[in-house]
Amino acid sequence: MRLDALLEEKRIVMCCGSGGVGKTTIAAALAIRAAAGGRRTLVLTIDPARRLADALGVTVLGNEVRRVPARKFAAAGIPLRGELHAMMLDTKRTFDDIVERFSPSDEVRDAILGNAIYQQLSDTLSGSREYMAMEKLYELHAEGGYDLIVLDTPPTKHALDFLDAPDRILAFLGGGVVRLMVKPYLLAGRIGFRVFRRGASSIFSILEKVTGMEFLKDLSDFILSFEGLYDGFRQRARRVKALLGQEGTAFVLVTAPERLVLEEAIFFLEQLVAHKMPVEAVIVNKVHLPAGDRRPTASSRRRAQAEETALSPARIGRMAGRMAEALGDPGFRPTAEKLLRNLAQHEVLAEMDARNIEALRAVAGERTGFVEVPLLPIDVHDFEGLTRLNDHLFQARAA
Repeated sequence: MRLDALLEEKRIVMCCGSGGVGKTTIAAALAIRAAAGGRRTLVLTIDPARRLADALGVTVLGNEVRRVPARKFAAAGIPLRGELHAMMLDTKRTFDDIVERFSPSDEVRDAILGNAIYQQLSDTLSGSREYMAMEKLYELHAEGGYDLIVLDTPPTKHALDFLDAPDRILAFLGGGVVRLMVKPYLLAGRIGFRVFRRGASSIFSILEKVTGMEFLKDLSDFILSFEGLYDGFRQRARRVKALLGQEGTAFVLVTAPERLVLEEAIFFLEQLVAHKMPVEAVIVNKVHLPAGDRRPTASSRRRAQAEETALSPARIGRMAGRMAEALGDPGFRPTAEKLLRNLAQHEVLAEMDARNIEALRAVAGERTGFVEVPLLPIDVHDFEGLTRLNDHLFQARAA
């Protein structure tokens, strides 16, 4: 599916992949494109660079949706037919909202929110960002206020990290290891700590000294209070996972051309396919393209290698001499040599990128959209940069 068709037809676009590949920037660019095309769009981002956050108007963290002013589009020369809204995820606030929603009473809610263990776990527990991103996505989708939601997923090496995050967290909170550690205190929570401590075994006394009574008490209080929330959390987790597999949801895998990063992307792609998640497009960002924007293919490798060999040190010296002579400036020769060496190095990098990308293309298959975005000479952090990025994503004025 072409990216334009994807933005026109889908209700959720999940930008996923490992960190450092420009995933957040790609998500913002796609959202701008969709809004310009007439859709009421929300981009939900995790942790944008400060200047990109300024460009989107989400510098304040607080789980609040903010509308991106139309003047930003006008200043960048982008006709705006729809709306663009942006939001930066606050993991702890989202977790608090879920606790408030599923707590059977105000007392249980206050006990959990005020618990020292919960206050630490809600923001630092492994998988909490992935879980809260999925939860916020589900909430916004259920409210139905947007034609399209573009989610910048947390950086991860494995698709399962956010697909299975709800199950992993619930397994931890209700798992055997945690309950075994606090089982005496869970019992004590029901019969009274003072009564229990008088009859505690010597083994438990040692455990109490090592870990601290307050820690075990807080943990057991949290587990006891949380018991009534498990069913609500489990039901919501199932609905979130079902939402990800629906026809209106599309996954866009964002990666970079480095070999190790692409290996992660291939593994990520295979995981998504195995879980029957709809991968519609792959975007390879920061690609070295050959001079003249000749996109290399398997059939062009021998030509590229021949060109690389032709740019030997001796050849570079002769070419630089002719360039300086043509300009009538003998002093230009050192600069010409530097330029030609840079060109030779760039061609080598372009060939390496093409070879690495070919393996990903083979796994993605012909039915998956495939886009290569060149390594840009600017840091994309504002509307102008995002517009230029979209020119390459959608091949409007890439040349």
